[in-house]
Amino acid sequence: MTFKTAVLRDNFYIDTQYRIIHEDEDLLIIDKPAPLAVHPVGAYSELNLHTLLKNDARWKDVPMKLVHRLDAETSGVLVIAKNYDAARSLGKQFLAGQVQKTYEAVIFGRPANPQGEMTYPLGYDATSGFQTIRVWDAKKGERAHTHYEVLSSSGNYSRVKLTPLTGRTHQLRVHLALLGHPIVGDKIYVDLNIFSKYVMDGLDEEMISRLKLPRLALHASEIVFTHPRSRERSRFSAPLPALLNDFVKTEGL
Repeated sequence: MTFKTAVLRDNFYIDTQYRIIHEDEDLLIIDKPAPLAVHPVGAYSELNLHTLLKNDARWKDVPMKLVHRLDAETSGVLVIAKNYDAARSLGKQFLAGQVQKTYEAVIFGRPANPQGEMTYPLGYDATSGFQTIRVWDAKKGERAHTHYEVLSSSGNYSRVKLTPLTGRTHQLRVHLALLGHPIVGDKIYVDLNIFSKYVMDGLDEEMISRLKLPRLALHASEIVFTHPRSRERSRFSAPLPALLNDFVKTEGL
């Protein structure tokens, strides 16, 4: 089932189309579009997934609990608990590292090795002027671990499968940038000057010419966890959205 609304607000395009992958008495599994923030923040203070769900009459009296998040420009599978017990069960699984998440991304260039581990410890860049910008911090950084596998390469790009083994903010994005292969469309880790201009003025054609896509080419393709009621391992997935799929096809990936 799909609900479609797309708006341009203050030069920021916000895609509020989302698809319900699965729903039962405990869970709502959403295929989140991008760009759309999960929580109210910045340009998404009014239009965000939490607000959209809260204002939907079907879930008016349901205490939706967002037990994890995706960046505004990351699309894909998002799990929402519909009651306290489900939220507590999922929260414990995330903390214990029992939730398996898989992402797909399109990156610039081709890594030297077809698969590998990225373990750069991550800190915050206090000089950037932005609170969430991550950098490699070998002394004080948080442990971060990502497995990558190159699925295909063609021309200037590669398609990769990513498995985060820790859950740091921007982990996949900064790890790939530190590897020398930032994600296509990444306004922060391709060039922070692009992000500064984007925050002030929104997206323009010059930015797109450098980034190659108007959004981040990162997609949460699959999640696996233990269902809070049945206790069975459950797997949910979402295909690449049209924009990313078209790019992959055009570039022969």
